Amino acid sequence: MRLPKATVSSQNDWRTDFMEAECNVQVKIDQGILVGTTEETLFEGKIYFAFYGVPFARPPLGKLRFKNPKPPLKWKYPFDGTTEFHGACAQSHIVHKHGLYGVEDCLHLNIYTPELPKHTNTRPMRAVILWIHGYAFTSGFSHIHGPDFLIDNDIIVVTLTHRIGVFGFMKLNETDNHTNMGLKDIIRGLKWIHRNIGAFGGNNDNITIMSSGSAATFVSLLLTTKFRKLFAKVIIQSGSMFAPSLFHNDHQFEKNKLEQYLKQNGFKNISSTPSSDLLTLSSKIYNKNDFMNTQMPLIPFMPIKETNAMNSLLHQDSPEFVKTFKKFSEIPILIGFNSREGITEVVPFIHNPGYLKLLKAFKYIVPFFGGCSYKYGTQEYYDIGEVIKKRYFKDDINEQSFDDFLTYVSDLYKFPIYKFIQTYLNLSDNPMYVYKFNYVGKFNVAKATAIAGANVKIKGAAHGDEICYKELKMYTFWNDLYEKYYKPHICHGTVKEEL
Repeated sequence: MRLPKATVSSQNDWRTDFMEAECNVQVKIDQGILVGTTEETLFEGKIYFAFYGVPFARPPLGKLRFKNPKPPLKWKYPFDGTTEFHGACAQSHIVHKHGLYGVEDCLHLNIYTPELPKHTNTRPMRAVILWIHGYAFTSGFSHIHGPDFLIDNDIIVVTLTHRIGVFGFMKLNETDNHTNMGLKDIIRGLKWIHRNIGAFGGNNDNITIMSSGSAATFVSLLLTTKFRKLFAKVIIQSGSMFAPSLFHNDHQFEKNKLEQYLKQNGFKNISSTPSSDLLTLSSKIYNKNDFMNTQMPLIPFMPIKETNAMNSLLHQDSPEFVKTFKKFSEIPILIGFNSREGITEVVPFIHNPGYLKLLKAFKYIVPFFGGCSYKYGTQEYYDIGEVIKKRYFKDDINEQSFDDFLTYVSDLYKFPIYKFIQTYLNLSDNPMYVYKFNYVGKFNVAKATAIAGANVKIKGAAHGDEICYKELKMYTFWNDLYEKYYKPHICHGTVKEEL
């Protein structure tokens, strides 16, 4: 069902001929009056409307810290959404000089629309794309993802910021359902979009969720829940629910370890500890011995299993997900991967003098990269390592084994996607659209970043390389960043030259 068209007014006698491109516009939504501004796409010079930093939930502060998101409150006065919003959720991130970045009051949307609805306009409502950032549920920003390419194609774009790391996935109480708050933030945002997007000219029956990496893992899971009614299509890039790293963390161990660190550093409890201290101490939970004794790469505070079947967002086991596949078979799915996903993971090994030694001791690579289900140190563990070694390396590992290693790690990205495709097609007669991204151009910033200074030539596209072809802003963000921090510069030329 399409939502009613909202009343659009202006602070400066706004007219449809855009006589003043800089004028602010007002849209009426559930919370009250929202004030936006006008922007212009770089390539086609198309005027569009932008609404920045729009709250879709109450601030997760005080008693709402580490709690499921609550619906937003109404505004008494018009909300200023004219300034580009940089309120990323609190996180540890390498691009910040102190390693810490963001705020806890971060549950906001950015909305970009080619045109606002008018009372006399009979034009059909536009398609909507919601972009959800990835970065392993530990970091990420919505403000670096822009709408230029999609706006030029007459599509409404929404970007969303959700809690991550300790703030998004810390479970304080085993008896309540305040779990996976970061994922529930996304659902709360979806509900907001479904209810309000009509005010921006969007069709709430034509919402597509688009995501990459870890966020794609969650989007594939959303297909199996009751919340699939909130969207019509999905684009799943380089991830799926079958990723071996999903739900592997021992959240009780992480919580106990963090509480131990807090006590040692003079803090009373988790709830009252400042965000900067929580971020710093949570990054120290795992040590090198923990990495060797587990089957997975360990990142503190990731999505966890939920045991309350009645109210759970995420079921216990993959078989439970699979049972619901037929229920969402009517939803169009575009899914795919990049040809050389493992570039960003593998190239750093070239800079390490112990690279060759590490490869020769392949048994140490299997748990970190492979998600092996056998316990480290058992005979089965060593046996599976030998099988993998023979499959990918064939002959003895030497200085020329880099490409073999890259193929192995890239396949680790691709396997969950292949498994998702196979499972879906076995249960559904509906078509699924599959892509392989292999193009290399100036917008392949992930690959360019990884190989900078490595003196190595690699064909194909790395993990995340496709994103900049969807949005210009991501390209300019990374280009500016590495122009500042890297020599030689890795992104040659200008955006105009790419055209």
